[in-house]
Amino acid sequence: MNKPRILPSFLKGLKLQECIVNNPSGMRLVDLSREMGMPPSNITLYLNTMIHAGIVSRDPLSKRFFISPRGIELFHDAGESLHHKLIPCAEEPMRYLHERFNENVLLAVQKRTTFEYIKYINTSHIMRIGIEPGPEYAMHVTAAGRAILAFLPQKAIDKYMSTVSFVQFTDKTVKDKAALQQVLAKTREQGYAFNSGEVEEGVMAVAAPIVINKRLVASLVVQFLTIRHSQKEAEDASKVVVQQARKIEGALRKMM
Repeated sequence: MNKPRILPSFLKGLKLQECIVNNPSGMRLVDLSREMGMPPSNITLYLNTMIHAGIVSRDPLSKRFFISPRGIELFHDAGESLHHKLIPCAEEPMRYLHERFNENVLLAVQKRTTFEYIKYINTSHIMRIGIEPGPEYAMHVTAAGRAILAFLPQKAIDKYMSTVSFVQFTDKTVKDKAALQQVLAKTREQGYAFNSGEVEEGVMAVAAPIVINKRLVASLVVQFLTIRHSQKEAEDASKVVVQQARKIEGALRKMM
């Protein structure tokens, strides 16, 4: 089968745009030239086109290039649109997990350097983990956040690492960047995140990433209480959680 024809110049433009997106503090022409492996004169043509389209702006003092407010709005709208598609696709897999384990099942999405739950199903047990709609959570201390953070582009991870504050919630909470890097590497290797008592004693969680076209979309999470489950039982549930995350990905692809 013949490969589909592509426009190499358009692909370079998209990669250039991605470079700027991944550097919120802005990028100089020389930095973009080095990053892309292209002469500054060629980079300038792409940037002028993006500025004309209103996607990129240039600060006249620092001479750095940024994603413009219009560009940010477009990216935000695209993300919101995908979330609207994500929720119905997640309905059946989330209900399956709820019936299987009768524990809290949640769907988490990134919100800049944090994440939030956009859908959840509570356990029917009286003893349960309280879930509040709306609040944002640090990504590095929870399974939900790690399943997102670990699968972001390396530059986005580095950016997060440069600003993260290691607040200790329990004596198990990850304490420094080196330890977090190890946790993220393990998460990528095994394909899911596991957390045991790092945010709250007695609470464990398994989370699987949801990825479409190499883009991290969300994480699917099941929370477990140690009064009802052993750590082995919680970790063994990872296979089922990952399977249901793949089902969500399949349903999403059909809608795109």
